[in-house]
Amino acid sequence: MSGRAWLPTRADLDAATAATAAAIADPAASLADVERAAELEEAALTAYLQRPGADAELEAEAELEAGL
Repeated sequence: MSGRAWLPTRADLDAATAATAAAIADPAASLADVERAAELEEAALTAYLQRPGADAELEAEAELEAGL
C-alpha cells in the first residue's frame, strides 16, 4: 500500500486536548479514564507534529497567547 498515513489536524488535536480536560474535570472519571484520555492526546500530538509546519503553527500560537 502506498501513500501517506493519515495525520491528525489541528482540530483533532484540540478535540483530544478537550477530552483530556473533560476527563480531568469529571468527578466520576477514574484515574484510568484520565490516563487513557491523556495517552490519546499524546498520540494525537505526536502524530500532529509530523504534519509539515505544525511546529511553527504551535509556536506562533504560543507567542500570541504570551502576548509576544
